Amino acid sequence: MRHRRRTRKLGMKTAHREAMFRNMVTSLFEHGRITTTLPRAKELRRIADRMVTLAKRGDLHARRQALAVIRKKEVVARLFEEIGKQFKDRPGGYTRVLRIGPRRGDAAMMALVELAYESLRPKGRPSVERAEREETDVIPKAVSTEKEGETSSQVGEEEAVTETEGLQEETDVSLKEEIETGEAESAQDEQSQSESDEGPTDDSGEASSNIPETASGTDEATTEGAQEAPKEGLTNKEEQDK
Repeated sequence: MRHRRRTRKLGMKTAHREAMFRNMVTSLFEHGRITTTLPRAKELRRIADRMVTLAKRGDLHARRQALAVIRKKEVVARLFEEIGKQFKDRPGGYTRVLRIGPRRGDAAMMALVELAYESLRPKGRPSVERAEREETDVIPKAVSTEKEGETSSQVGEEEAVTETEGLQEETDVSLKEEIETGEAESAQDEQSQSESDEGPTDDSGEASSNIPETASGTDEATTEGAQEAPKEGLTNKEEQDK
């Protein structure tokens, strides 16, 4: 009967199976993870955990026992100097097996075997001490956010002030330009009115008196003609009486 016989034969003889697992354990500690079928991964996990336990023990006898399984001395040195120290405070479960799906061809379930340096379990509810620490950590963050909000509001106010100042400057400049243009137009109007009042000027700049002279000449001619007309009438009447 096979009572309490947990060894998986995996369809191969003992020597073949032991050689295969020695190679796989060596590759696992050398590279950190390997991919194989699910039954082989489950069997490899038992051997790898045993090697890590020997590395945690750390004496000469444990090193020689690990050298009887692992094929490379460099990998054994790394196991005892680095990996064993990293799992010093862990009581077990140094490796994990992750299913990655069926293999193409024969649909054999494949698995990834790796050293479990970090836990993949979701974090549970925080303890009282952890909750207190998080609360104390949150307070300065909130203060910093408030300061950031104040600084952003100050920056916005400064930008608004600068914009209003720019608009005021633009309006002042436009008003000055309008005032200057109005003054120039009023000066031109005054000059044109003064020139019209003075009359046309000669080339020398003096006002010409031709127009009033001609007007006075015509007036004098009309007055002389009016005085001579009654004289002529009187002479005609005198001749008729005679």
